[in-house]
Amino acid sequence: MKNLIAILAASAAGVTATSAMAQDKVPFAGAHVGLEAGWGRVGGGHRVAGDGFVYGATLGYDLARGNLRVGPEVEVADSTQSECRPDAAAGAGARRCERSDRDLYIGGRLGYVVNPKVLVYGKFGYSNARFSTRLEDAFAGNVDRAADRDGYRLGVGAEYAITPAVYLSGEYRYSHYSADVHRNQILAGVGLRF
Repeated sequence: MKNLIAILAASAAGVTATSAMAQDKVPFAGAHVGLEAGWGRVGGGHRVAGDGFVYGATLGYDLARGNLRVGPEVEVADSTQSECRPDAAAGAGARRCERSDRDLYIGGRLGYVVNPKVLVYGKFGYSNARFSTRLEDAFAGNVDRAADRDGYRLGVGAEYAITPAVYLSGEYRYSHYSADVHRNQILAGVGLRF
């Protein structure tokens, strides 16, 4: 019986110590990974790829300095954004279909912890996106082309900590690429902190 009481007391002390350590964890600091999805629109330049579904994954690290958070972030994303329209310049019955493909991003973000559950942030960085074009012609066949475009991304967002390790996020971002192509996106996400 004494052994059982000692085991229960040690277990209770361990749970209390673990709870205290979890409460001492600095909010919104350290490594994080996330999944995101939402809406996007591409336009401008010679390409208009319309609206579509955007999805991707992020990886980052936040350093804590008081309530400020600063750190790097990388992302890989893709989308269903596409649009087809007649192309009279290519001949009768021809049409041009444009698609927004993969999107790579590397940059930094600066955030502020409003309270232990809420982080607001801004981000800036380099983005490289691939855009595909298919010229469909009933007589000459299809011609496919793809071009990678370099550019920059600006964004603002917020994270809400469900637990110290799990968060929800919301973000708006604007990307501008060469050939005056631009992209607007609104995304929601879920992530883990380590």
